[in-house]
Amino acid sequence: MITRERGNIWPVVCVIAVAFAVLILPVAIRHRQASARMATIDALVTIGDPKTDLNSNRESAMYRWPDSEVPRTAERLRDVTALAIAASTYVAQGAMSGHVPRDAGEIAIGIAKRQLIPVEWLTNQSGVLQTTHATLHIRYAPNTLSIEVVSAPATHTDGPGLLIRIPDDEKISFGPRYFESMQLDGITYPPPFERVAEIISSGWMPRYITQLPAPKPN
Repeated sequence: MITRERGNIWPVVCVIAVAFAVLILPVAIRHRQASARMATIDALVTIGDPKTDLNSNRESAMYRWPDSEVPRTAERLRDVTALAIAASTYVAQGAMSGHVPRDAGEIAIGIAKRQLIPVEWLTNQSGVLQTTHATLHIRYAPNTLSIEVVSAPATHTDGPGLLIRIPDDEKISFGPRYFESMQLDGITYPPPFERVAEIISSGWMPRYITQLPAPKPN
């Protein structure tokens, strides 16, 4: 049994490595660029040395995007993606060492001990994590070593429901993706590891993460 699991683990390891490269890095870059676009500088009218005045007022003139649905959704997407990859990595490492995690609760505690997620996210419910703007549900299939994470918003102002799975066996060649509910209220959450057609029919849409080119060295 262990030999077969070890033989089947390499595709999962490859998926995790690719997922890290094409999911976490682009999301981080996009989040950084979005933050840059959200910042503006008010016009300044100064008397005296303009260089001195500009330097002294640079930080006070920065404007941050108001706390609203858009930045909250971006933050939740970052959290659900990072959690999915951390959980998949934990499962893969356990299978390679001959210890397949029993359930989602063991995975949540394991990645928290490794400081891959904040310990404050843990709850008394197995495989359920709580953040400021969402409840995260880890879904785990030990027979296929698959992970699915659902992010349920705390309120309708926290954005839509989010779902991501690793590996995404039904994915076609459009790049990495996650699923987003089309409603903010009365969201219907699909059963664990449901077929993509059923996920879409229950009111969810796939969203594809655009891969950004790597920055050129100076």
